[in-house]
Amino acid sequence: MRKTRLTGALAGFVALLFAFNAFADGHEEDEGAISDVWVFALKRGMEDEFGAAMSEHIAARKEMGESRTWYAYRAEVGHHPGLVMYRSAPMSYADHDAYLETDFTEMSAAFNENIDPLVDHFHHYIDAYDRENSHWPEDASTEGPLFTEVVRKWRPGGGYASNKARKKMSQVALNDGWAEKGHEWLWIDRIGGEPAQAIVFPNANYAEMAPSGEEFGAWFTEQLGSEEAAAEVFENWLSGFSSVTVTIWRHDTSLSTPSDDQD
Repeated sequence: MRKTRLTGALAGFVALLFAFNAFADGHEEDEGAISDVWVFALKRGMEDEFGAAMSEHIAARKEMGESRTWYAYRAEVGHHPGLVMYRSAPMSYADHDAYLETDFTEMSAAFNENIDPLVDHFHHYIDAYDRENSHWPEDASTEGPLFTEVVRKWRPGGGYASNKARKKMSQVALNDGWAEKGHEWLWIDRIGGEPAQAIVFPNANYAEMAPSGEEFGAWFTEQLGSEEAAAEVFENWLSGFSSVTVTIWRHDTSLSTPSDDQD
């Protein structure tokens, strides 16, 4: 009886991760293994000023020869609404090395003069994509503009069993029909700060987030053939983490690198 109740609770919790109808191996290098990520916490009352200044700054960076495309996202729901995240277009590790050889003198001076006075503090990460265990088609289904990011902080030593269970869940979802039902997800390992792992889901609007009546937990249990087997996978996966944070980000094209047809 305890196993049955536990399975139901875990299934409901896991539904948060996979039920949204919707963010490495060698082939991941070809698709873009990592992104450079900066998260800005703005000074209180500086949101409008930051928007105007950053829109000009990001366009000026491109004119200065910026080789990287930056995508901007505003935190719309979560513990810290108003955060602004910048995520580079996916790249290889070698691409990142090459970018760091850029002469940033002019860009840095412009940032320090126009943007830094509006920012309270910032965080810098590298996000590594696990594409082998993700379903993230390069089409309209993953364009957002809303992205639900579920970030879990690792417990010390909690990675092995948790990752093994995560990969099992993902491979069943990829190979046994969950992905074919129109569900998209992207696994990310965060490098920098407190060790964390994230899963991201894209949505065109909030209506897409409404419960569809089909939960991943129940579907996964059916694929494995027993509640006990599914509960063991869920328990092993969740055992690796100490906390969870959910943020809904909205892609803001006005703060992103202008496309060529905007020039």
